[in-house]
Amino acid sequence: MRRMTLLTLASAASAALAFGPGVVAAQGYPGGGGMGGMGGMGGMGRRGMGGGRGGARRQMSQDDMQKRFEDMAALKPALKDIKLQDAQKDTLDKIEKAYRPQLGDYGRALYSLMQNDADPDSARSLRDGARQLRDLVLTEARGLLTSDQQPTFDDNVARIHADEAKRDERMGSRMGGDNGP
Repeated sequence: MRRMTLLTLASAASAALAFGPGVVAAQGYPGGGGMGGMGGMGGMGRRGMGGGRGGARRQMSQDDMQKRFEDMAALKPALKDIKLQDAQKDTLDKIEKAYRPQLGDYGRALYSLMQNDADPDSARSLRDGARQLRDLVLTEARGLLTSDQQPTFDDNVARIHADEAKRDERMGSRMGGDNGP
């Protein structure tokens, strides 16, 4: 089965290399200029190597995965448009720093699962665990805010959760399942 998948991928890659330049030339350059349709970024896009939609995707390293999960501890999006006192800032920074390593552990574990072809349910379980820990960070942060600051914080957190749900939906449709890994 694995050999068949590799042969199929090799065939598809050969076809893409053989026909790719002609198809790209026929389609023109939607980004303008002669830089491959990435708005003058030379195919690099915002996300580096191959950018997004349909481009070649760079394999995420363990350090990248760890950092992505550590960044879940960042409170800046939840604190958008909230004026904080210095004492609040100091305590919120301590909360972020306390949880970053724990969330990074989730990223390393997910990377390890992905390298070992783990089933999607295991990956989903790790991701959900990281989100629960992130929600604990948000709950602690909310407890430090005044009653005047909390409604804005709650709106920001609702926006974070809505964006996350949209990403999950897109991932699920790409992966052909209900929620992807």
